[in-house]
Amino acid sequence: MNKKPSPIALVTGAGKGIGRAIAKRFAEEGATVVLVARTEMDIQSAAEEIRAVGGNAQALAGDVTDATFTASAFGTVRERFGRLDILVNNAGRTAGGRIENASVEALRDCLELNVVALFAWMQEAILMMKETADDTGKIVNLGSVRSHWTEAGGGGGYNASKYAVRGMTESVARQLHGSGSKISVGLLCPGVVDTPLVNPKGEPRPDWMRPEDVAEAALFMVTARDMVNVFDVTLFSQAQSPW
Repeated sequence: MNKKPSPIALVTGAGKGIGRAIAKRFAEEGATVVLVARTEMDIQSAAEEIRAVGGNAQALAGDVTDATFTASAFGTVRERFGRLDILVNNAGRTAGGRIENASVEALRDCLELNVVALFAWMQEAILMMKETADDTGKIVNLGSVRSHWTEAGGGGGYNASKYAVRGMTESVARQLHGSGSKISVGLLCPGVVDTPLVNPKGEPRPDWMRPEDVAEAALFMVTARDMVNVFDVTLFSQAQSPW
């Protein structure tokens, strides 16, 4: 995936959907992948699936919003592998509803996971990359088409979180490159994807993107040369075009 042998990639929300597809695709390209999610059964299954086809995968179960778990996860990566080359901040949740009946508590939970935890994991990754990877590395933050436009009313909390991710990603990218760092920070913004999060009943959605589509975009971002920061990739199904 890059000049270093077997890059170490940390992927949050890797038990299902987009995160699982990204972890699998990175492993196919030779990365050692550390999968993180709350549900141990999901990430153990994902790790076993990767190992069954010759890939290298480790599973860490925990809540990315928990500071103790966050510190432990990065400590484990440092202890087992000695460095970190890639972070994909994929873990997230939705917060919808019309303004008249939207839950303020759901908004807080959404911001805590989609924004605050993302910030904390990005911060830890940058500190580790500066120390162990010669100030190089790739960080991909999962935004959404809603990082750019709202599509329709009713998803204000989720939209707010993804706009925040966009602003934070740009700010950190500018800071790093302005200081001469070769750590790239980019934003990956998919439209609707057929995942358990948005299609829990598994109904046929032939006009939606698949998690594998997003995984290919993530791979493109992290395989760019060290001097190249693929900052903002937006993709959506032609059938679901916002234009």
